[in-house]
Amino acid sequence: MAYQVLLTRLFSAVLFYHFAFMGISLAMLGMTLGAQRVFSREARFSADRLESEWARAALGFSLSSAALTLVYIVSPPFLPRNAEVTTALIFIPFVVPFTYGGICVTLILTKSREAIGGLYAADLVGAALGCMLVVGALLYLDPVSLTFALACLSAFAALVMARGADPALATRAGWLGGAFLVALVLQGGLYVTNGPHLKIRWAPDQVQSTLPYERWNAYSHISVGPVPPSYGPVGWGFGRQPTQAIEQMGLIIDASAGTVITRFDGNLEPLGFLANDIINMPYHIRSIDRVAVIGVGGGRDILSALVFGAGHVTGIELNPANLDVLTTSFADFSGHLGQRPGVSLVNAEARSWLNQTNDTFDLVQISLIDTWAATAAGGLALAENKLYTVEAWTDFMAKLSPKGVLSVSRWFEPGTHIGEFYRLLSLAAQTLRQRGVPDHQIRSHILAFRNGMEDGPQAAKEARVVTVIVGAAAFSAEDTRRARQAAGREGFHVMLDADTAWDRTSGVIASGMADEKFLASLPIDVSASTDDRPFFFYVTRLKDVFRQDGSREAEGSNAKAIGIIGFLLVATFACVIGFVLGPLLASTRRRMEKGSVPYLLYFVAIGVGFMLIEISQMQRLIIFLGHPVYGLTVILFTLLLFGGLGSLSVRPAGPLWHQRFLFRGVALCVVLLATGLLTPSITGQLKHLGTPARILSSVLLLAPAGFCMGMMFPMGMLISQHHRALHPWFWGVNGATSVFASVLGVAISMQLGISAAYWIGTAFYSVCLLVLLRETVARRGAQRAAA
Repeated sequence: MAYQVLLTRLFSAVLFYHFAFMGISLAMLGMTLGAQRVFSREARFSADRLESEWARAALGFSLSSAALTLVYIVSPPFLPRNAEVTTALIFIPFVVPFTYGGICVTLILTKSREAIGGLYAADLVGAALGCMLVVGALLYLDPVSLTFALACLSAFAALVMARGADPALATRAGWLGGAFLVALVLQGGLYVTNGPHLKIRWAPDQVQSTLPYERWNAYSHISVGPVPPSYGPVGWGFGRQPTQAIEQMGLIIDASAGTVITRFDGNLEPLGFLANDIINMPYHIRSIDRVAVIGVGGGRDILSALVFGAGHVTGIELNPANLDVLTTSFADFSGHLGQRPGVSLVNAEARSWLNQTNDTFDLVQISLIDTWAATAAGGLALAENKLYTVEAWTDFMAKLSPKGVLSVSRWFEPGTHIGEFYRLLSLAAQTLRQRGVPDHQIRSHILAFRNGMEDGPQAAKEARVVTVIVGAAAFSAEDTRRARQAAGREGFHVMLDADTAWDRTSGVIASGMADEKFLASLPIDVSASTDDRPFFFYVTRLKDVFRQDGSREAEGSNAKAIGIIGFLLVATFACVIGFVLGPLLASTRRRMEKGSVPYLLYFVAIGVGFMLIEISQMQRLIIFLGHPVYGLTVILFTLLLFGGLGSLSVRPAGPLWHQRFLFRGVALCVVLLATGLLTPSITGQLKHLGTPARILSSVLLLAPAGFCMGMMFPMGMLISQHHRALHPWFWGVNGATSVFASVLGVAISMQLGISAAYWIGTAFYSVCLLVLLRETVARRGAQRAAA
């Protein structure tokens, strides 16, 4: 589990963020192949060779995990542009350490003579601790140091296991563990002191090793380096490119997104160029005194507010590393923004913080918040997605003053990148409708502007930004006049106001007339994203993933992510059939006994069911808990810890144990039903509580489901004791279906919603209940026959 979390960070930083969620798939696929290996080589992996073979597998994990991590960090990624081929090349090597881990787990669970409930409980609790500890450790150490730590731990575990069975192997394990310990101390010490340590040398399209500053945490990889003075002021939304010289530093997040830190000495006059940024259009329309900036980044929007004379600016930044850069590491360069009168910097998730504050604001600003960085919670569970939902915008607008505005800026390119603009308008219209604005008045609350040239051949080459402004009160004729006047003065273009629309589609959406039929007729999905379907950036419908016409936006890595999901759905299903079920069935056909199919279905059901419920609850509660890292640590730790306790409670004692198992299965389905129904209402009612109270609420909500789901695997092993020779196969099938379900859960959430993924997972657990019912009926019949 700890290595899986590390891979999430590494894939996001070394490749692109949409590769990050492959960590789950890799882990489960490796577990499956490990189980297959144990089952197909029964003589080698017999119970009397448990200690020595476990130690060899642990050493294999130790060596392969460290070696692969080093290769991918310090070497340039010689990977093709084709996303599907890249995905395959990543799968092949990184599945090796997880296969060794799968051998270790399978040996313990299927060859040990200890009670299965206690062993599986230890496995789940260990995974819970590994998840929590590595997320915390990423605040202090880099992934290379932590990989050395895991390799060291694995080698010393091999030493302990082999000490009695194979002393020579134990000696080798000890030397290897010592070597990794030395590497950990050297690498960790140099990283903490910012000395010359092993760091990312290459990332997508650029060299990283020359940048003077880097920091890792569970959110992202941060690097900072100088911007050449010849560039002039860096910006994306200028109406006219400024030419004056100004010193700036580039702040790069996971090598895929960036912003700038501008030298500031307290004199605002050199920063006048910020008035010509489309992102700051709201300041030209209404008088603004109190500002909430969501996503501080390099402090650019804070400086903009000061340039326009705002009296108080609150910067809300999710990533503590960003704030550390501004307030500590580069505080002198950035002008100690956090200490300036009227400026407050807050390390928090914006929705959570705004729900708890009593302050109101004249402007809530969200400017190009799309770090493309996967948190430790995994890709496609990104914090930015939770800012672009109807529920989020409703929360933001509830904190506006009577004349306040919500301003959101996104990328825009005619013909190739228009989906986000349409979706912003859909969000605005649906949010206003939720606030009680009649449909015929919705358009009077929305303005939109963009920078850049007029449409044409040259304009298509120019990156542009569109800013959508939503008013708590309708924009008056005077507001519109000022906006048009400012747009003409600054070189901006009107995209939408009461009289103008960029095209028919934008006009229909902003007027509140875009019904389901109209939205379905569009080549891309621009319906308003919600907390149940929070995937704002993904406008390609999953059914269109392999099409190359207008139904798929051709440019941008977000479109590639959809393609990868479609590819992985096919690839992981093929893995289930080709690499697991085929070889296992071939090697066990002579031993397949009558009546084993229901147990096969049982383990398929718990593999798919657990993964779908885990993914859906993580996506739901990340919003409620505020931080993605809280979502990972609280949700996984709770499910795994209480799952371990549930496993520990399973003991086949007494003549009626199968009836008690049936009762446990019924209890699981009842608990999952209650959890699914209560989660939306509990999170909605308690979102105003502080972080500790929300964490406690989440634990109490998840604990019963985790406890009950944890019972199911040892119960399955016990009811299938008369098929004990097939146990490694059952464990392998469980892991294989989990690989598929890890991708399926994301696909279902994107297409049908998070709640649909949850209920489909619950339906799979109902299959387990049917198998338990069959088992109870069969045993009762056998008892009557014996009597």
